[in-house]
Amino acid sequence: MNLGGKAFTIRWGFVEDLRDQDQGYRIAHLGRPLLILHSPYDEVVGIDNVAAIFDAARHPESVVSLDPANHLLTKAADAQYAATMIAAWLSRFFQ
Repeated sequence: MNLGGKAFTIRWGFVEDLRDQDQGYRIAHLGRPLLILHSPYDEVVGIDNVAAIFDAARHPESVVSLDPANHLLTKAADAQYAATMIAAWLSRFFQ
């Protein structure tokens, strides 16, 4: 698999471990605010995954679009924007 221009090897055992995890249940019972960051240009995580996470989460949950960033935020401007959005969102919960 190629992720952000870097080769990653994903072993079958990792995939099996993921299948054994009920992430929907974990997200629904998180008991914490949840911030989801996603770029419409992300070739790793699709918008359908974001929607599933958002639907599983309990309020408060938020989604921030990181248009036009890639999955790894390899451009400094995209990383800075993400950091700014995270800090602003967190400020609502930690004052």
